[in-house]
Amino acid sequence: MNRTGNTVKAILTIPFIALLSTSVFSADEPLYSCEGNDPSFADVLKNSGVKPGEAFSKGPVLGSRIHVNHELLEKQVGKIGLIPEDIGIHTEVCGDNIKRKDFSNWTRWYQEDGNVQVFRLFKDEQNVRGGTGKDGSPGRIEAFSKSFTVTPGTWREWEGTYTVIKPLDACIFQLMHEGSLWPFHIEMSAKGDISFLRRRPIPGMEREIPMAEHMVGKSLGIKVRANGEDYEVYQKAPLDDGPWKLVTKGSFTKAKDNKISFRWGMYAGSKKGEVIKNDALLFVTGVTIR
Repeated sequence: MNRTGNTVKAILTIPFIALLSTSVFSADEPLYSCEGNDPSFADVLKNSGVKPGEAFSKGPVLGSRIHVNHELLEKQVGKIGLIPEDIGIHTEVCGDNIKRKDFSNWTRWYQEDGNVQVFRLFKDEQNVRGGTGKDGSPGRIEAFSKSFTVTPGTWREWEGTYTVIKPLDACIFQLMHEGSLWPFHIEMSAKGDISFLRRRPIPGMEREIPMAEHMVGKSLGIKVRANGEDYEVYQKAPLDDGPWKLVTKGSFTKAKDNKISFRWGMYAGSKKGEVIKNDALLFVTGVTIR
């Protein structure tokens, strides 16, 4: 038993291997351009109809347009596959009910340019579902899959490539277990480091495992396998033709009704009174759910 009373199996961790892709990002040829301006969050609250304390704002909340340098990005990550159709998003002002047909109402935080998912957060923003100021929290912009029913021995896989543009202290991936929340996060630091973080400390096991350092302008492929109880996390450089490198494997409280889901994007936390510390921009490509 762990300290919360949940049963946790032994977790195997292998030594960390830092993987950095070759960056082709430069001041002369950036990975993107931006068309238009983004209002302050105060102006968003004033002019968009968003009401603090309202869980499911109707919006819209629009923003500037990100144009990805696709030719340059594909030199870094390879050919980019299609974005899954059956996904939703949640934003700073609206919960888990945003369907694909309404994605265009929320371009301040989420856009798709070709097959690139573009996630953004802005300095001083908050998730205002509980209110603003001391009642608000930093919040998130994440995409999420539908729930999948799995059983021990039957696995689901999530695979995708992250390209860090403007980093932020935030979770960039969560495996979700129905009824018991998340077994782990994959984290991004304010300087662009990426690491694995267990939800709870396990005696004798590393809670945090470095995966890659100084990733601004660079890309990392991540794969997660899960069956509702056990999980495995892998990484590799996008253009590496070799096998995936195991980061860690472990187990967590069994998902209720054997249901799991995947979330990816940026989640900066739920601590009351805090705000987004700086503008942040993240590309995710090649998301595949098997």
